[in-house]
Amino acid sequence: MKRLLLTLIILPSFAFAQYNIDYTVTIKQLKANADDCDGCILGQATFGPQDPVFNIWTNDADGNTNTNCWIFEDDSNADFGVWNDITDYEIANQTGVNTNYINIEMSGHESDVIGGTTCSPDSGDDGIIAQALAQQFDLFTIPENTPYLVEVNVADVYFAEIEILWDNNETGIDEITNGLNFSIYPNPTKGTFKINLPENSTNNIDVDVIDVTGRVIYSTATGSNDMIVDLDNQLSGIYFVKVSSEGKTNTRRLIIQ
Repeated sequence: MKRLLLTLIILPSFAFAQYNIDYTVTIKQLKANADDCDGCILGQATFGPQDPVFNIWTNDADGNTNTNCWIFEDDSNADFGVWNDITDYEIANQTGVNTNYINIEMSGHESDVIGGTTCSPDSGDDGIIAQALAQQFDLFTIPENTPYLVEVNVADVYFAEIEILWDNNETGIDEITNGLNFSIYPNPTKGTFKINLPENSTNNIDVDVIDVTGRVIYSTATGSNDMIVDLDNQLSGIYFVKVSSEGKTNTRRLIIQ
């Protein structure tokens, strides 16, 4: 019974982590394996190649959604398989968001309309790909405070080069500190990492590694300001490293890849 009660006490502190994330998503380039005159009558100028139309959405765990449409009507630069610069269009700029991921969704089509092309396809359009998830990005597995450039696509037809920049404001219960400072590196890690405390720290130090359910998966005591922890290399995901000494404690997030 005592063990069960302890689990119930620890669980709310870690299982329901809140985040305070700022992030931007910028569209850098677009490319389509399209513009191939599907359905047109070759030799008739009024039925020229069909330039692609892109729709891109971002959304997160907090319910924030952003979207924009790009129409390359009669654009000679929008040839098949050619990247087109978008002059750094910032599609999303969110602050204080409770999320640990960003979704990028895309759709595309080739319009049959000569003039008056819209962001929504008509029944006669070619190359129609409905809104679909291009990729989900776990923020804690990509660099923080560093522009992250990546290419995404749907169906290998409509491509986007995007840049994600994010920051964890480190408020809430994800990382808890009470006067004890320490660092972890590398982080992310494959399972082995080093804990470093300032030289003037006490020598009576307890270390726990805790999973997101509140279960302690590793525990040790040390008298050194530097120690190496070697966890099972089969582990992966988000964990928490708790360091305690003489009434002081600090908990930091650890990513195992």
